[in-house]
Amino acid sequence: MAVTTVRFAREAPLQAELVARVEARLRERGVPRHGGVRMLGKALFILAGLAASYVWLVFFARTTLEAVVAAFVLSQFVVMVGFGVMHDAGHGAFSNRRWVNRLFARGLDLIGGNQTLWRTKHGVLHHTYTNLEGLDDDLEGGAHLRMHPDQPWRPWHRHQAVYALPLYSLLALHWVLSDFTEYFGGRIGARRVARPKLGDALVFLGFKALWITLAFVVPLWRHSVTHVLPLFFFVILTVGFCLALVFQLAHVVDAVELPTFPASGRVDDEWIVHQLRTTADFGTESRWLTWYTGGLNHQVIHHLFPKICHVRYPLVRDVVETFCREKGLPYHRYPSFGAAVRGHLRHLRALGRERAVVVETSVA
Repeated sequence: MAVTTVRFAREAPLQAELVARVEARLRERGVPRHGGVRMLGKALFILAGLAASYVWLVFFARTTLEAVVAAFVLSQFVVMVGFGVMHDAGHGAFSNRRWVNRLFARGLDLIGGNQTLWRTKHGVLHHTYTNLEGLDDDLEGGAHLRMHPDQPWRPWHRHQAVYALPLYSLLALHWVLSDFTEYFGGRIGARRVARPKLGDALVFLGFKALWITLAFVVPLWRHSVTHVLPLFFFVILTVGFCLALVFQLAHVVDAVELPTFPASGRVDDEWIVHQLRTTADFGTESRWLTWYTGGLNHQVIHHLFPKICHVRYPLVRDVVETFCREKGLPYHRYPSFGAAVRGHLRHLRALGRERAVVVETSVA
């Protein structure tokens, strides 16, 4: 694709009015945009759980069953570091202090990823160019998956609704490995990015060395390779599956639009309208799901207000829904996690047919 940037239509008063309404609700409830003490407490709980489950698995688990249970618990705390700690921090929504956001955003580096790459791939490409093929990095499934109608069809895509979920397990492992080529290669997909400076490269390598030490060196000091490797793959594949599946349920589903990239590079919609057309919520009534996913089930609010902490989403959800209803704007929402999974699989089946065209359908 020759065009590497997009121009959205000039903003009308829509966005300013919605921002004013949301900020008024937060003032009414007497809470700031950032997470405050509530978010700090959640983050410390998750990080403590991460440390405790790691110590349990490596130093205290005695039986195979105990080791498997400990490994699963560890995998879930790793997932929650991604969902509930670094994500808000990476968007600057964790705290009103920049250094606190930068500190907790490094949670991604702690679990094997890289914050610098994430800011470009997620913070810029995905949040700005949502569901635009060639720019939104979250749509890149290689030759294995067809997520957008403009991506080339291959015969095996007929079966992608069957093999996609197991394939998602490879996400975390792919991140760990592809980080090196993207970071030092200066390219994310077809998009060039600045090569790292020496200091940044040393930080990158230092965190990768820490991850390798925690994943292999320390466990191998205590256990044989035949014990360590199976549990390592169990953890990293479980992490990959949980992360990937939740990511897909907000944008790669049959309720939203996947627009064709305009050759002119100009999108007729305002940015706020584009986000509403291409994003869906799921299971927003579930307090547990909201806690576990770090508010990623409130994806519409997150895309419109990425600098509001996820602990505030339930306070403003009705404000956004009412605004959309009044203005005749789309607001896509699946009633449950299961309904969103079914919407995702319907989307994959539709795109698995040759030259499939995906249209908006009911979310029931």
